[in-house]
Amino acid sequence: MRIILSKSQWEEIGNKMGWIKEAKWGKEVEITNPGKWEGYSHDELKSKRDAAKKRQEARKSKGEAVDPKDTSLLRELNFALRAKTGWGKAK
Repeated sequence: MRIILSKSQWEEIGNKMGWIKEAKWGKEVEITNPGKWEGYSHDELKSKRDAAKKRQEARKSKGEAVDPKDTSLLRELNFALRAKTGWGKAK
């Protein structure tokens, strides 16, 4: 059995139960470049993510500031990986 709720119904339930404020995904996200990672496989995305993590760790170990471009890239790649596994599909 499948139940379909509108966004306003979902928010109403969340506000009534008190968990909507705790949900990190409770805010609107602006997607500026849709489909950017569409042609990549799950393994390719993971290897790119791991490489960005290594670059960040290397900078941290040297006492340098983390590159904001790598932070942004990690967010994009993590989102793309979740999307590839079926999470967050808008229907």
